[in-house]
Amino acid sequence: MSTAIITSDTSIHHLTGDGHPERPERVIAITEKLKKRNDLIWDKPKKFDLDILKKVHDKKYIDMVQRSFPKEGLKFLDGDTVISPGSEKATREAVGSILKAIDSVEQKKYKNAFCVVRPPGG
Repeated sequence: MSTAIITSDTSIHHLTGDGHPERPERVIAITEKLKKRNDLIWDKPKKFDLDILKKVHDKKYIDMVQRSFPKEGLKFLDGDTVISPGSEKATREAVGSILKAIDSVEQKKYKNAFCVVRPPGG
């Protein structure tokens, strides 16, 4: 069994603005470094029902976040959490990556998995 890298190109579309430390270049650098290895298996996020989020988040919080994604520009959810139009898909695929990793390791498809995702905590 090998290690899986689970990621999606959508994470680079989650923009946080100039000067914010959590930016697309971080995931690009990690991905490029990992691509140089030949002992990793690359996989994509899984699709999931949004109801699974209710297992770990209050419905009011989920609804607030879903309504918050801007159509253009940047928006602050709090003093450090910035979202952009690309954040919605990036967030969903970050969660899908994490779910894929958990399921795949539990099913012994992979020995372990690392999710290269943005936004963090997806």
